[in-house]
Amino acid sequence: MPDEWDVVIRACEPRDEQALSLVAQATILETYAGIIDGADLVGYVSDEQTVADFAQLGSDRVRAWLAETSAGRCPVGYALAISDKGPKLFSSFELKRLYLFHRFRGKGVGKRLMEEVLSFAKQQNAENIWLQVHEANHHAIEFYKHWGFVERGVDLFPAGKGSYRVLVLDKEVGRNPSRG
Repeated sequence: MPDEWDVVIRACEPRDEQALSLVAQATILETYAGIIDGADLVGYVSDEQTVADFAQLGSDRVRAWLAETSAGRCPVGYALAISDKGPKLFSSFELKRLYLFHRFRGKGVGKRLMEEVLSFAKQQNAENIWLQVHEANHHAIEFYKHWGFVERGVDLFPAGKGSYRVLVLDKEVGRNPSRG
């Protein structure tokens, strides 16, 4: 019988909107509680991480992957990538989200999610992948830098009634750092 730490990664299908919404809301709350204003955080996940917000899963422009426990198939993380171009001529992807519950970090699950994103980007001939990450999310910033993402600037991200500073990072898809 698999133990609680065994996690499988699978590509999402249109029927996965509810699981994605739940894991998105929970992991974002877990990550940013105490970092950004609570009302803004609750407003953001309530307004921007709904089942309807994941309805684009059937689109050629959107790919998502769920990390689920082997035992019981409970979602514990996910990655979401959106192309900046049409389905045949992708030149750039946004890594919109890559979140994992804290207790599942350090076990290679984030690495496996990132490998799925990069593999898909290469299959689609993407030139680069970009993302935004809150400036206080040091764990994620280090994770992305390990994968070869480079800081390109700062932007403001609206959440609830507030706006929060995020770093803009990108990576050329063809470049792969050593992953020891």
